[in-house]
Amino acid sequence: MREPSPPDINLIPNGAFGQEDYGATYLIEGEEFALVDPGTSDSVPRLLDWFKENSLSPSRLSSILLTHIHLDHVGATGGLVDELSDLKVYVHDRGAPHLVDPSDLLASVKDVTGTRFSEYGTLKPIPEDRVVSLDERSTINLGSRELVALPTPGHAPHHVAYKDLATGAVFTGDSAGLYLGEELIPTTTPPSFDLEKSLASLRKIAKLSPSVLLYSHFGPGPEPIKLLDEYELILREWVELISDLNRSYEEEELVNEVLNRKRDWLGNGFTEEELAMNVRGVQRYLSWKGN
Repeated sequence: MREPSPPDINLIPNGAFGQEDYGATYLIEGEEFALVDPGTSDSVPRLLDWFKENSLSPSRLSSILLTHIHLDHVGATGGLVDELSDLKVYVHDRGAPHLVDPSDLLASVKDVTGTRFSEYGTLKPIPEDRVVSLDERSTINLGSRELVALPTPGHAPHHVAYKDLATGAVFTGDSAGLYLGEELIPTTTPPSFDLEKSLASLRKIAKLSPSVLLYSHFGPGPEPIKLLDEYELILREWVELISDLNRSYEEEELVNEVLNRKRDWLGNGFTEEELAMNVRGVQRYLSWKGN
């Protein structure tokens, strides 16, 4: 049974990639409402239906908080901004220009995902005056509720984690891995995975003293420090495995070898294609490091 979310934080399964338990959007309720990571562009109808089914008006939303701009987290943002005229979007300042003009972002996703590109949907351009850029540690005020935004690069250079000061919950995005079926799986997708920055970000999150980790894939994780420590070990071992195999296998052979070794990770929305992308993300990192 999944750990319950903290008070006034609702987990909304956003249906990313047609999976029920893979993409998690969170609704923070206070004087003002905020959504964290609304999912792909295909998630918009599902999110609006959730509000209707729970007798809540989407017009109460004041903010969208993006952990990063990968399309499975950000794609629904443009559609929601079109629907709701006062909605503000919070994002790392390195991601902000790509919301206003998503053409380079979409081209990058197409390059990385290949034949799976259509599953990621799209991103409508967002007016510049609706985008709020975050740089260093920032505080976001939702009326009676405040959140701290903290840059957590590594999975992506434009990654941010958010701590809800009312509950101590931390929204990790992808900075602390995937938490699928209560199992941690590394997320090291290209083009910008960086091991050292990822490990430093895990330590940053630990210093926030989280009460619970709210993963975008998928759901609340209890015993946060234990999970962060475990993920650090998994991430180190994962990169070491790819580094070792990189010396003996060509790219496609390496991917197939890893698939054979890590088939127990597959399921809960995590596919062979997703695992292959994570391998290639580490390969790019190793190439960049000269390993």
